[in-house]
Amino acid sequence: MKRYGFLVCFLITLILAVLLELTRIWVLLIVAGVIGGFLSKSFLRAVFAGCLGVLVCWLLYIAVFYTLNPYGMSIALSVFSLFLGLMVVLGAVLGALSASLGYFLSQVLMPSEKGSGK
Repeated sequence: MKRYGFLVCFLITLILAVLLELTRIWVLLIVAGVIGGFLSKSFLRAVFAGCLGVLVCWLLYIAVFYTLNPYGMSIALSVFSLFLGLMVVLGAVLGALSASLGYFLSQVLMPSEKGSGK
């Protein structure tokens, strides 16, 4: 199976996360991180791609809502002042954990051929 670098895994995670975010079920973003991590060459690339992919997706989501209703978002962010910071942390953790799960799943299902003696 072909494995990809950071940029490709990041873009795959981001595109899938944006598409899955349109369903309004945020838990489905785990699927985007798992797929991005599954296709990665290394663990660190998988974690960073998943972390940034989901994080950028949520920041784009907030930016779109702000452009559609700046007054409402300003009120919401002033009332829930820690919301944006909490969203950034949770998005990063969700992406990193799901991508690491995808990477380890790829190692279990399709082990590399380095140690097989070929």
